[in-house]
Amino acid sequence: MHFLFAWRYFRGKYAFQAIQIIAWVSVFAIAIGTAALITILSVSNGFSEVVKSLYADFYADVKISPNKGKFFTLTDAQYHSLKNIEGVQAISKVVENKALFVKGDFQTVATLKGVDTSYGSINHLKAYLKRGQTAIGYKDQPLLIIGIGVERKLGLFQSMLGDTIQLYAVNRSGKSITQISQLNNLTATQSGAFSVQQEFDESYVFTNYLFAQYLFDLNDNQFSAIECAVDKSKEDQVIADIKKIVGADFLVQNKYQQNADLYKIMQLEKWIIFAILALIMIVASFNLVGALTMLVLEKQKDIHVLGAMGASAIDIQKIFLLLSGIMALIGAFLGGLIATTFIILQQQFHFIKLGGSSFVIDYYPIKPLLEDYLAIIGLVILIAILAGWLPARKAAKQIHGRL
Repeated sequence: MHFLFAWRYFRGKYAFQAIQIIAWVSVFAIAIGTAALITILSVSNGFSEVVKSLYADFYADVKISPNKGKFFTLTDAQYHSLKNIEGVQAISKVVENKALFVKGDFQTVATLKGVDTSYGSINHLKAYLKRGQTAIGYKDQPLLIIGIGVERKLGLFQSMLGDTIQLYAVNRSGKSITQISQLNNLTATQSGAFSVQQEFDESYVFTNYLFAQYLFDLNDNQFSAIECAVDKSKEDQVIADIKKIVGADFLVQNKYQQNADLYKIMQLEKWIIFAILALIMIVASFNLVGALTMLVLEKQKDIHVLGAMGASAIDIQKIFLLLSGIMALIGAFLGGLIATTFIILQQQFHFIKLGGSSFVIDYYPIKPLLEDYLAIIGLVILIAILAGWLPARKAAKQIHGRL
């Protein structure tokens, strides 16, 4: 019964046409706010997915690294035990450390990451190759796959592949270094160039792990990490098995754990955006308060008639709260329809483009999530209650003068 009265009041005619116009303006204000909220959250989801995919391609499914220090010793028996774990699809020895790269008058410090030939099954670097090939060479004939940001810093960006580059690294003898001639110094040749995203492009150079061991004065069984590609359905069991083999002195991390701060920040950013837009929608809902107040004034005679027929103050309050809910939910439905139509068109035709050409895609990525729709519906219901509460109380007081 309460809903039927509320629906009738929403659809009914009023003595003052302006009341109906204000009511529909309030509905469309909610619709625009809802459409904006869904669209912006979906764009945020889209960018998050793109960034996550880049990190997922660059990082291993499972990484084994020391709790303390940069390097650790792993025996051949331990390595073969890791390799034979059920669910491990590929495994690579990794030697990673900072080095100074010098080409003529240009120089830069970057991370040299030595890997073995199976690394192509762990890292999807080949998909981001811009020039050359993903060859890492050998200990005595090392090849370098260089990020395009490092290339620019070395003046190599427009050069042909095959340039010889000087690499310098701090020796591990414990002696203080006072000049560059006291650093370990080796040469290597560029075989390719990659571009994943700026953070990686300006920081990483890949090579053979045996060459990296030699440059950094490491023994044959010393590494900075062991990285694995694993069967996703068996990831938890694989991690448990690895911990049994390597012991408590090692960190064994999946992709999320390797980038936990990144994922937390992206999620936090999304809900900060939600909170800001929600506040804007709540402010916009003052139109709804005004419209409902005018409706209460318009329906004073109806309220007294309902009171005479036995309706209580609570009944009247429920009617106008439901009226507020109807207006808000109709606005939310229209906004959701507009946003969903836009999202589908953007997903299919990519008609909204990104400026510039430095990103991995040239259009705004967009991904709707059910949890966003549910959160927005919850927000709209909250707005309906907040906006309808005072007008509903005002209407109810006309029955007995107070609740």
